[in-house]
Amino acid sequence: MHFVINVFVAGVCFISLILFKEIFNKIMKVLLSVVGCGTLSYALSILIKKCGEWFGCWSGDAKYIKGNFLWILPIVLVIYIIICFIIAKKNKASN
Repeated sequence: MHFVINVFVAGVCFISLILFKEIFNKIMKVLLSVVGCGTLSYALSILIKKCGEWFGCWSGDAKYIKGNFLWILPIVLVIYIIICFIIAKKNKASN
């Protein structure tokens, strides 16, 4: 259930950024981005733990979620920043 809640929160953050990009100031955009990336990373950590339990290759010890979160978060942030740069470049090219 935690996985579903985290994916929902991340989706709401990203959808809010897309729908209200003209209304939000930069601080609000950064805050929503950080919350969205953090919850998505935590959801992926939970998913890795659950897959390990389902396939029997992991005991399901919850202390490893933090370790997974710490290496997933930078990857999600880099992907998010690359996507933002691509979108900004396309917007400048169309104007």
